[in-house]
Amino acid sequence: MGALVWAYTAAMTLVLAAGLGAVIRRILGARVGWLRTLLVAWIALLVGVPITGKLAVEAGVGTEAGRLTTSQGTAVAFLLVACLWVFAAALAVVMLLEVLVPSGTVPGPREAVGRFRAWLRRTRRYVQIGRAATGSGLGTVLRRGPGSASFGPALASVFNESGVTFVKLGQILATRDDLLPAETTRALATLQSDADPEPYAAVAATIEADLGDRPDVLFAAFDTSPLAAASVAQVHTATLHDGREVVVKVQRSKARRQVEVDTDILVRLARTAEQRWPWARDMAVSRLAAGLAQSLREELDYRIEAGNTDAGAATLRDRPDIVVPAVDTALSTRRVLVMDRLHGTPLSVGEPAVAALSAERRVELADTLIGALLDTVFVAGVFHADLHPGNILVLDDGRIGLLDFGAVGILDSETRQLLALLLFAILSDDAVSAVDALTLAFDVPDHLDVPLLRRELGREIAALQLQSTIGGDTFTRIFAVLRRHGIGVPGDVAAAFRTLTSVEAAITLLDPGSSLLRSARSQLPALMRRLAGPKRVAAQAVSQAGVVAAIARRLPERVEHLTSALGEGTFTVRTRAFGDADDRAWLRDQVNNGLAAAFGITACILAVVLGLNGGGPRLTEELSLFGLLGLALGFCGVTLALRVVVRLFQRRE
Repeated sequence: MGALVWAYTAAMTLVLAAGLGAVIRRILGARVGWLRTLLVAWIALLVGVPITGKLAVEAGVGTEAGRLTTSQGTAVAFLLVACLWVFAAALAVVMLLEVLVPSGTVPGPREAVGRFRAWLRRTRRYVQIGRAATGSGLGTVLRRGPGSASFGPALASVFNESGVTFVKLGQILATRDDLLPAETTRALATLQSDADPEPYAAVAATIEADLGDRPDVLFAAFDTSPLAAASVAQVHTATLHDGREVVVKVQRSKARRQVEVDTDILVRLARTAEQRWPWARDMAVSRLAAGLAQSLREELDYRIEAGNTDAGAATLRDRPDIVVPAVDTALSTRRVLVMDRLHGTPLSVGEPAVAALSAERRVELADTLIGALLDTVFVAGVFHADLHPGNILVLDDGRIGLLDFGAVGILDSETRQLLALLLFAILSDDAVSAVDALTLAFDVPDHLDVPLLRRELGREIAALQLQSTIGGDTFTRIFAVLRRHGIGVPGDVAAAFRTLTSVEAAITLLDPGSSLLRSARSQLPALMRRLAGPKRVAAQAVSQAGVVAAIARRLPERVEHLTSALGEGTFTVRTRAFGDADDRAWLRDQVNNGLAAAFGITACILAVVLGLNGGGPRLTEELSLFGLLGLALGFCGVTLALRVVVRLFQRRE
């Protein structure tokens, strides 16, 4: 029987706690977590009953034995006010919890364990990176920023010692001449991502996890020794069951977790740098770090690279001398990429293969590569953004093969036209047109000194006219001018210029007598005519005419409404200070909070006055009617004040 009583009591307590919790959430008028509300309500019930009894004895309402010493009405009124103050205490506790630890910020047990493990991993990496930074002297040169001559070497040293992710990030930064000085990009370009191969068992486990079977089942043959191994992935050769030779790119088993930890650290360090150093704020390194982290995450998803490769093949389908490997989509996943194997030699180490070609063939291949580059950048708008000689193969059959479409640039139609105009103006020594195109294509500050920009850019353009090739510092100097004027270069536009520079090196290796600069001067006029050709202009005119026609069809009706209103004298202009629904909601919240605060303060003042007065009929020897009313008003004032505080803090969050 005793057990049943206890069970009944516990159940009723929980039910009352749930009801009290619902009332607390309703009165506070905010999104308060159910768990904390129920817990506070349950504790309030357990503690409130004995406290209320003690207060009743102190006020002369009852005795320790539980007998009433006053009328039942007085006792009920006093107990009601006492319970309300216990309730107010519960409200205050919930409010304090919301201010200190808002609802939704406390993780569950599983999430808490995950956060703790992530914190441990970050801490270990912080120690490693800090040790590398101390040894390289980066902490000292960070105050001076990228303008310091020792900044680049120190940063490269830290990246090199901090592991695969930072090496990869350094290699990406090495291509951003639009953001960093040439000394820094040259230092970062020395970073190498070669690594020891991962054991075959780990490679096989990744393939089986993603494709559902072992490599020896999926492929007719699979070479367990990698063809190449880098910091994030390694490449194996294999043969499909239909006899096709393929290469299999497999991501390292721990690469994604390492990249997630390191990119999180990178973003945190970037935020700290912006808070401490002006140069970091000027460069917006926090936004830069977030962009680099996103780029690196995308490179870890080989489905994106597969799509990029297919897009690259589509843009080059009309050029039989350039081969892009076909992707086997059925065997490609987020961590595994299978594509046709191209037999050839990378152009970076392919002097014997190039020498075996005739002089006419080398010139033909160089012209083909230049034409393909200009077409993909300015016509198709989808281009290979990492076209250095290591990603260009001289195939055994004398053609060109393109590899590694992990980085692809995409330009919209308007940007392509403006970029072509900009390059044409640069090659034509026309600084005026170059600045006009530049201000339309790039992110220009509001207070740009156009005459000064035109003079500085004109000097660089004039110097370019005396060059026969596009050197590595050609666009670096132009980007330096843009940085001085606070002009932001979109990432894909910077990638297009970077591709032009890197292809110049490949063309020189193919045929020292060829030059992208000379070929661009001869091919750009025809390219500009294609971009502004009759078919293209006609298509744009048709689409724009359709939009104009749709607007024109509505114009007579609108003019009729306007003229009728003017003629009848009913035309009015109405303005609303709070026309937007969000503005009205904000104003409504402010008024509600202001009124609640005013009423709460008034109630508290009246409660103090009544309590100090002590007048009115005596309910007991220790309690007067005014005192009881003061306690009730005090409860109302405190409740309104707590509601306002919680709503203000939750809005701030």
